[in-house]
Amino acid sequence: MFPKLLRFAAIGGFATALSACGMIYKTTGDVLVRYGQDEMVPYLMHSDDVDMSCAMGESLTPLLLSFEAVGSKPDKLGALVYTTAALCSENLALEEELRYQRALRRGDVDEAKDARTQQKRYAEIAARRQLESYNRTIKVFGEATEDSCPKLKNDFDELVWMVGSISGMQALLNDSTANNRVGVPRDVPAKVQRGAACLDNYKWWGVPNGTRAVIWNILPMLAPEGADGWAELEKSVRLGFQHGVRLPSALYAMTAYSIDDPERMRKGIREFVANDKNINEEYALLDALATHIIQSISDRLWTDRTGQRTPYGELGTFWDDQTQEEDINIDDLLF
Repeated sequence: MFPKLLRFAAIGGFATALSACGMIYKTTGDVLVRYGQDEMVPYLMHSDDVDMSCAMGESLTPLLLSFEAVGSKPDKLGALVYTTAALCSENLALEEELRYQRALRRGDVDEAKDARTQQKRYAEIAARRQLESYNRTIKVFGEATEDSCPKLKNDFDELVWMVGSISGMQALLNDSTANNRVGVPRDVPAKVQRGAACLDNYKWWGVPNGTRAVIWNILPMLAPEGADGWAELEKSVRLGFQHGVRLPSALYAMTAYSIDDPERMRKGIREFVANDKNINEEYALLDALATHIIQSISDRLWTDRTGQRTPYGELGTFWDDQTQEEDINIDDLLF
């Protein structure tokens, strides 16, 4: 009888210890989530280092999300870190796209095929991460409808809603590059359009209406009757410049690139570069992300026409702007 009691006591003590560990882990997770919302995200938003944000997203996401298993709720932060993690794979996909363009110019079919394959692989990873960001956003807040919006309690909630919604659109674009391997739902644009209307357009620098206008221009069947997508984008761009966050300007150029409108592409890039003063330091990261979008579009255009990406320090210029060839010292290429 006594040995049995000892066994029961041991089992009970072990179970109690496990329960205590679970409580400690949950407390740790809750503290981490709160710290992330209150301190980490504002700190990152003040940074203009996109590469560091990308690395942070890839390195911290598994740690942060592992606390779901013990009852913590990191979905809001998860939407943000999955978005920043996707930047890494998007960067890699861009490099392969540029390699593909250079190979085509040389007539190197094998190199072009290899680059395109690798581009699709990275685009698939980006799409999966961005879709996860979007799904976690919807999991937390629910979907917007024609008659109601989700309950967004504070600026952080609104930021997550905005970033998660844009990630849904990016996921769709990257999935298209990856031959729809991820299977991003085709109704995401319609849902994002409804959701963008739930944010104050002036408060968020024209991004909400700019996002809706992007969808109207790329998918005209979703535009309300009488809506002028480009006119709305123009308004959003001016509002963004006024507030020192140039994300609407990047959306303008991205839309022009998506529908192959060279004139608006150049206009968007030039205006973006010309309005690089008085950047809102509180959201420096979003402006840096906008710069990244503009730089990637410019690099594609330059590589397609010249075989090289945008020359260093020359963002906002184009190959046919040049009046004379730049003198190059071969020694500068060796050291």
